Amino acid sequence: MTMTQELSVTRSLCVGSLTKLTAILSLALTLAWVSGSDRVNAQELTSQSVKDRSERTYTPLIIAKQDNDITFQVEVADNDNTRALGLMFRTKMLENEGMIFDFGESRPVYMWMQNTYISLDMLFINELGRVHHIVESTTPLSRSLIGSGGSVRYVLEVKAGTVKRHQLKKGDQVQHQLFTSN
Repeated sequence: MTMTQELSVTRSLCVGSLTKLTAILSLALTLAWVSGSDRVNAQELTSQSVKDRSERTYTPLIIAKQDNDITFQVEVADNDNTRALGLMFRTKMLENEGMIFDFGESRPVYMWMQNTYISLDMLFINELGRVHHIVESTTPLSRSLIGSGGSVRYVLEVKAGTVKRHQLKKGDQVQHQLFTSN
């Protein structure tokens, strides 16, 4: 191998490693930003996620449609621990169940499906309760980031197929106690 070939191989390895390192650092920073600055106790989160349905607190959430309203029973994720846990480790979910994430302010939001075994539909909602963006049928266990497509304050996660079944769309009005407390 000539000196030029050795330098070329070394440069390729360095560039490849730098690219991977940059990607890893970017992901780490993004995840730190998404989950907030507080540390999250993984053992505590796992034990929280396996709570029996009867031990969880649900509140009604309504999506107003012209012909009829659609009502869900949702859990509220409004702090770093509950937002980090989300619906992770759950193996089943009822058709009318969901979780609403409150990020406390409008901003671009990124979600992912790591440790989430159920495919979900995600509705990204602005602070006035209007659906801003929808992502259907997410891939369970994926680490790919799912973006809000702009500034939102809330994300509603429901069972995959819900958006199609109820013909939900951008601009639909969502009603929940969180929206009246802004």
